[in-house]
Amino acid sequence: MSTQLQPIRDLATVHDITVTLSKMETPRGRRMFLEWIVGINLGLRVSDLVDLKVGDMRAREFTYLPKKQAHKRGAKKITIPIPLQVRRAVAARCEGMADGDWLFPSRKRTPGGNASHITRQAARRDMVEIGRICHLDQRIGCHTMRKTFGYHYYQRTHDIAILQEWFYHSSPATTLIYIGVTLDNFKKMIDKSPFDNMDGVRL
Repeated sequence: MSTQLQPIRDLATVHDITVTLSKMETPRGRRMFLEWIVGINLGLRVSDLVDLKVGDMRAREFTYLPKKQAHKRGAKKITIPIPLQVRRAVAARCEGMADGDWLFPSRKRTPGGNASHITRQAARRDMVEIGRICHLDQRIGCHTMRKTFGYHYYQRTHDIAILQEWFYHSSPATTLIYIGVTLDNFKKMIDKSPFDNMDGVRL
């Protein structure tokens, strides 16, 4: 399913979504805003996104071992800086919450009565709702945030090696396909046909 989703290539659209979500005051709306801010700035998998604690995003750096890699030999933890805009959003939206609280708490409780975080399925439903609210002309999901992060990072830096390591992909080609750059280049190639402006051609 993730291969069918494309990044949001237009930065103006990313900005418009952010502004729209920032104005939502319902509990779910506030949660979707934080999901979006963290997702497009850090490019985490949804399984790692929902597992975040408030304190993780208050710090200047975040160190974690991706859940999908935890069982693999040689898997290593990654430390990344937390962008200022993420820390500001968390400071504003999580005021009064403890560092150990879930960043995306669920209203449901565990069988033992403890607080829990939202499920991956709930996060995916939130992304579908964001697409509906913002009238997007493309289907979006949790991978959309991750791909959007990767796409715009690559456009700024062209450093595919860092993205490959960050995404735990097996090759640069896999990463380029994942973030939609290969499709971009193909469309540009088609748009600039080498057969344009041929003299004598009757259309």
